[in-house]
Amino acid sequence: MTRTSLLNVIAALALSLSPFAAVKSASAADLYTVRGVHVDVTAASATEARTIAQGKGQQEALAELLRRLTLSSDWSRLPTPSDNVTQDAVRGFQVASEKASSTRYIADLNVAFRPAAVRNMLRAKGIQFGETQARPALLVAIYDKGGKVQMWEDTNPWRAAIAKRDLDNAMTPLLLPVGDVQEFGLLSVTQAQSGDKNALADLGRRYGADDVIVAETVAAASGIELTVNRYGLGDTPAIKRTYQTLDEAAVGLMGVIGDQWKRDTIVAPGTQAHMTAVVAFTTINQWEAIRKALTATPLVNGLQVQGMTTQGAEVQISFRGTAEKLALSLAQANVSLTQDVNGWLLQAR
Repeated sequence: MTRTSLLNVIAALALSLSPFAAVKSASAADLYTVRGVHVDVTAASATEARTIAQGKGQQEALAELLRRLTLSSDWSRLPTPSDNVTQDAVRGFQVASEKASSTRYIADLNVAFRPAAVRNMLRAKGIQFGETQARPALLVAIYDKGGKVQMWEDTNPWRAAIAKRDLDNAMTPLLLPVGDVQEFGLLSVTQAQSGDKNALADLGRRYGADDVIVAETVAAASGIELTVNRYGLGDTPAIKRTYQTLDEAAVGLMGVIGDQWKRDTIVAPGTQAHMTAVVAFTTINQWEAIRKALTATPLVNGLQVQGMTTQGAEVQISFRGTAEKLALSLAQANVSLTQDVNGWLLQAR
């Protein structure tokens, strides 16, 4: 790209940065949406049951969202918002499905919340929270009851319990493999239980996932024993927990996986920083990918184009936390932030 054409590009791109806050809000909305909240209420009339159920569902959705954003060690300190506070925090909701009789109302709700309102609730309690969503990980669910082990079977109740959770909007989104004939050959129960990294990586590649999580539950006399192993970019020691039911284990699984990620990305309040970085790109598409990653990253609260260098654009970034946490956040959007003797460099991966 010539110097003149690069200057023209930079001028156009500087204008494109003006809707920074709007772009970030739209991107962050998914994290602040809770899907599949089930309600079932009986009252004197269908209208009354609907009103009670929708209010209850929104409160349950807010409670789930607060847990989603925070470490499980802080859950006992989470606020219990009143109905009025919940209503003020709700941005909107949809009824995914519903059934009603003369006195009963059953539905599944999708509830979206206003990020600023939720942040204020947590800050008022002095509870740290994360807003950086990880790249999706692939989850392999194994269920063992009395020595009968299920993994790919449609009748696997552990997989069904996980599927009921809001996997897409979690802090660490999860993908459940389809379990077709080809996958039967890629990964056996024995390979999954033993942590065969090659077989797990082969399965992960089918879904574009660098991380594969094996979550095994055993129905024992003490309850549901859960063991979680992670392979790939996020290799960690096995985590073991015990729950009373598979549904409780599914909630606990989301908490365990989320905690691993949140510990790496939560930023203490008041930690503001600035950096100047060179953005290396040769095409508009590459710049757009980097710009979108920056504007969608919750840690970034300011971005200005300073000018150009022979390598591309030069930008000033204002952000919360450390450069390491900013780099980890940007990596989820396939953008690398590295430092060498010449300073900070941003480029598409």
